[in-house]
Amino acid sequence: MGGEKVDEQLKLLKNGDEQAFEEFVIKYRKQAVTFAMSILKDYYAAEDIVQDSFAVFYVYRERLNNYSTAKSYLFSIIHNKTVDYIRKNNKNLNLKFGAVSTFSPEEQVINKEKEERFTRSFNSLNFNQKKVLYLYAFQELSYKEIAEILGMSLAQVKITIFRARKKLKDFYGEVD
Repeated sequence: MGGEKVDEQLKLLKNGDEQAFEEFVIKYRKQAVTFAMSILKDYYAAEDIVQDSFAVFYVYRERLNNYSTAKSYLFSIIHNKTVDYIRKNNKNLNLKFGAVSTFSPEEQVINKEKEERFTRSFNSLNFNQKKVLYLYAFQELSYKEIAEILGMSLAQVKITIFRARKKLKDFYGEVD
């Protein structure tokens, strides 16, 4: 039954149904901005790119046929637009993740050290490895969706994740 609902929503999106599109925007807007922010580190630029990406998604909705999910099509648009933005603005970006803590001061110090260690290890990856691992670990996308978003083969995605994990393991081995 759940698959039928997804198929129906895809059909409505492809046909330009405004209500289905509005529901799609509401459902994925926050994830889309988070994805763009993970690359750009500029909230306003991320917002602009996501807004623009939803417009492109709607205008070129017939391209949905080339993707396994509407989300992977949207994220591929966002990815391409963020890469264009970086090229245009000549930005060299590192991914950095932060978290709010409600632990004791001692636990906060330990967690901050873990977070800094994670950030250092994550930033030791090349840009492509960061993007693939981010989509896999933080956006919980499938290998197939990642391949569609980044324009890679399934084998390239698997190899990139394998190499990124190995590099992270090596990093943690060196630090211990």
